Amino acid sequence: MSTDDIVVVERNFGLTLGDFSRIFPRIWPEFKQLSEFSAQVVFTPTGSLEVTLSTQQYRRLASLRIPYLDISFRFFNTSEEQRAEFFEEFERSFQKGGG
Repeated sequence: MSTDDIVVVERNFGLTLGDFSRIFPRIWPEFKQLSEFSAQVVFTPTGSLEVTLSTQQYRRLASLRIPYLDISFRFFNTSEEQRAEFFEEFERSFQKGGG
C-alpha cells in the first residue's frame, strides 16, 4: 500500500465524550483541536490523522444505557505500521483509562 493513500477506519468505542476529552490529550499532547468533535495528530517523520467523533450514543441493555462513540480515523500519508502502532496505543490507553 502506498504511503500517499488516505485510509479511513471507522469504529465504535465504549467511551463518553468526557472520557475521550480527558484521555486523548494525555496520549497525544501535541494534538490540535479542530472542532468540538474533531482533532488532528501529526506524526513524525511523516503523515497525519484526523479523528472525528459522533455525538454521544447509547446502547440499551434492559434498563441500562451504555455509552459509546462512533469514531472516524482518517490517516493521511501514513504507513500500515504507523496505523497499527497508533491503534495499539489508542486502545491500550483507553482500556486502562489513559493512566
